[in-house]
Amino acid sequence: MPVVNLTSHVVTVVDEQARVIRSWPESPEPARVEAVRFPLREVEGVPLMAEERTRAVLPEPVEGVWFIVSSVVSSAHPERDDLLVPSDLVRDDRGVVTGCRSLVLTSAPVRDREGEKVLH
Repeated sequence: MPVVNLTSHVVTVVDEQARVIRSWPESPEPARVEAVRFPLREVEGVPLMAEERTRAVLPEPVEGVWFIVSSVVSSAHPERDDLLVPSDLVRDDRGVVTGCRSLVLTSAPVRDREGEKVLH
């Protein structure tokens, strides 16, 4: 199945030995969720804000095509079952993300070993 990266970063999946399994180039037009913040009050001198997020501009679903997005974009579109999020991030010695070990389908229910649904 084809996978399209809609993030602003190269997405590289590596195995446990840090060998590259697959990589997708960054998108020239990444999917983004914008946040509009409104001041509420202060808490111990720190501004407390309310935040309203927009929905991302995403391509229409295409049978058999997956789209890699950020977790924020995925959260803004819970109705979509074709969005993948990089997971189990791999970082270098400075803490910079260099890859991931898997992609997560956040719309999929999580089940325990006996097949019982535990999330969603």
